[in-house]
Amino acid sequence: MSLLCFYELHKSTVTTVNQQSEVNGKAYTVLPDQVTIKANLINAQATDCQTGERVSLVYFPQSEREAQKICQCSNTMKWMISGDERPIEPATNFNQFYSQRYYHQFHIYNQVRCKQLQIEIEQEANFFQKCHILRACLYHYFESFPHPLAGYCQQLILGMKNTQTAELMKNVKRLGLLHLFCISGMHVVLLTDCLRKVLIRLHFNREDIEWLLMIVLPFYLIIGGGSVSLVRAIIMAEMGLLQRLTRLSSLDGWATSLLGGLIVDPWLLLTLGGQLSYLLSFALQVIPDNIHGFRQSLLLNLISLPSILAFVYEVHLLTFICSFLIIPVFSTFIFPAVIISALLFHYLPLFPLLINNILRGFEWLLGEISYWPGMISFGKPTTAVTWLLFFATLFLIDHYRVKPLLVLGGLYLLVFMGIHVPLSGEVTFVDIGQGDSAIIRYPVSNRVEMIDTGGKLRFGRQSVRSQSDYAMRTSVNYLKSCGISKIDTIYLSHHDVDHIGYLTTILQNFKVQKVVVPSGMERQRTLLKLVPTDSLQVPQIIPVKNDDVISKSKLYVLHPFNKGEGNNEDSMVLAGTFGQLSFMFMGDLDRHGEREIIRNYPELRVDILKLGHHGSKTSSDPRFIKQVAPQIGIISAGRQNRYGHPNQETLLTLHKNNIKAISTQQYGMIRYRYSKINGHWQTKLKGDEYRWMLPRLNNK
Repeated sequence: MSLLCFYELHKSTVTTVNQQSEVNGKAYTVLPDQVTIKANLINAQATDCQTGERVSLVYFPQSEREAQKICQCSNTMKWMISGDERPIEPATNFNQFYSQRYYHQFHIYNQVRCKQLQIEIEQEANFFQKCHILRACLYHYFESFPHPLAGYCQQLILGMKNTQTAELMKNVKRLGLLHLFCISGMHVVLLTDCLRKVLIRLHFNREDIEWLLMIVLPFYLIIGGGSVSLVRAIIMAEMGLLQRLTRLSSLDGWATSLLGGLIVDPWLLLTLGGQLSYLLSFALQVIPDNIHGFRQSLLLNLISLPSILAFVYEVHLLTFICSFLIIPVFSTFIFPAVIISALLFHYLPLFPLLINNILRGFEWLLGEISYWPGMISFGKPTTAVTWLLFFATLFLIDHYRVKPLLVLGGLYLLVFMGIHVPLSGEVTFVDIGQGDSAIIRYPVSNRVEMIDTGGKLRFGRQSVRSQSDYAMRTSVNYLKSCGISKIDTIYLSHHDVDHIGYLTTILQNFKVQKVVVPSGMERQRTLLKLVPTDSLQVPQIIPVKNDDVISKSKLYVLHPFNKGEGNNEDSMVLAGTFGQLSFMFMGDLDRHGEREIIRNYPELRVDILKLGHHGSKTSSDPRFIKQVAPQIGIISAGRQNRYGHPNQETLLTLHKNNIKAISTQQYGMIRYRYSKINGHWQTKLKGDEYRWMLPRLNNK
């Protein structure tokens, strides 16, 4: 297995392209169940007809009719594509979703963005393709079911996600019940038992039934989507059927299923689903028989907790009770009811409709409970600490007593305090795309401040193509990984969307005490419409001008000098010293405003300058740069942005003054961590991952 994993790593390195290249008239085979659509963007997993290489295809359809035609197709397709091939983009912020690793599970290392697309329907299909065609047909068949039964059938039987179950999965995640779906392979046992009983009634003998099941189960692996939990469940079921021949114990069957799962996907233990599926099934094998009921449920939750904290960063106090009450409902009622409803929907529709109403009530109940008090923003433990917690839990299984349980609780308390009372502070520049967002975290007190939130500009058709809120995957995710649930102050430099557009998202996910804005912006509709009534707490909006003092903050205001309207020229400029370095944050202030600052503060000097207006030539006046004389200039700008930021003139100004330019374009998230005696810089990227996307001068 070690050799296989090393081979997979080598293959991913060799197969991944280094830069964007043009593709003309290349043919790819696309199976109908591997096409998804989201926000008018079609994504498909495909196979190169010539090389057999797996790729991810991205296509923006010309119309909704074209999108529906592609997604409703239930046959094997050949896509003739002209476009660009590029590597799968890496995560650019710390603790961001690792899309490269996700695609590596499917042996996909590159992405093709389609500009021109021609689709041909394949008339002949092999057995493997027919299984995928059947899966697609079942998916479309289940779409005719009422909500939420349709989503349950698609997810539990076929392993295909559906937007209808998005709210359910959100509530399940909040309650820490993700393992409900990670051990969803339990329905394999149910299907096996049902099929065995049917065959017995048809007078098949036991030996023939077992051989038939051994042949049928691998086919269901394809129909069910080949998820991690399904691979494990089917291999374990096969081992159970072969137990009389192999004489292997159930624990050996689990170990064999792990080896089989790793052969299918060497990356599976690096995913939350893989960890939970195998950890929980392992725990069920080793928990002593005299431990059952709530005590067994408690141990199952404890053994999954380190993985959940490492990926989700939060835990609800009701998780342990809900898990004990809901898992039996899932295994004894919901799974069987969904399967029976899928079989009887067109023959006995009253029963599926009854089950559908029960599922609605179940979703409503989960939704209500998930928002009860008790959510703990724990934060992300380090890898070493996660292993420590895991082994401590295994010890508890073997020595289930009150004292080991208290010791484990003490370990969690120490880890929690280590995350929430950090000995070091940080100034972090988030890679938020074409926008600005910086996070300041104070040591020990855990005071948190945010300068701008970032936001996505809309340009015509792109508004339709926009992805889900980018802040959730970047700044919000990062703050939660640090165990942060409260932001003391948010500073909004001015009213442009790329600086304040994600304010609503931040307010809905964190308690915010104050929002500080430049004087004159506090009553603007552009700002007020971003403050939702359903936020955790409606913050106090405070207007400021130069020399105003913000209580308990190390930041002080240098600009504006007069009341304005929140435009670029009215940008709030902040400065402060953190650790051994002084910082200045410029917003989108223009050159005239920069000259006004050095005229009013002739002795002003800083170590780190967050350049104004994303490195545009409308900011970074040479006289201003020369006087403040920073060591490092931080540039926050999106890759291949339509404005060409940062401008070459700005980069030349920095170069002439011996100032090192560090851009989120090139290095992703940029983080300065400091203590009383020292500090150090960290960047998420090494600097060469996006070299082919950067402005020419910035590559030097």
